[in-house]
Amino acid sequence: CKCGSQHHSLEVVCVHMEHVKDIMLDICKCRPAPVQLVQHDFFPCSPVCPTLAVSLDMLEFVAELFLHISLNERGWAATLVKYLKACRYHFVTADSFCHCFANALAHYRQLVRLVDAQVEKLVDR
Repeated sequence: CKCGSQHHSLEVVCVHMEHVKDIMLDICKCRPAPVQLVQHDFFPCSPVCPTLAVSLDMLEFVAELFLHISLNERGWAATLVKYLKACRYHFVTADSFCHCFANALAHYRQLVRLVDAQVEKLVDR
């Protein structure tokens, strides 16, 4: 890029519906990590230096699922950690995954609500 800012690398664990992969991002002022992740259909667990990102498909599935069953983010995350462990992907601690997943889901839900409100405002004009 031509922004002139210092570049650095950031490794992010990206969770798909069926697998997990680590990706390396080249971060700078004009290409922050969250923007790059969203461009690749992932949602970051943090708006600044995310260590984990969840596929938008999975977040949409979980958000819809939680509308129809008792909300249990911790149970969902623990089940996913166990499933991914069986697929030979290990997280350092299950608690950190649960925390990061809960953050990503909360930020995603908030963004969806904001977008829905904005679209409703535009439609009502």
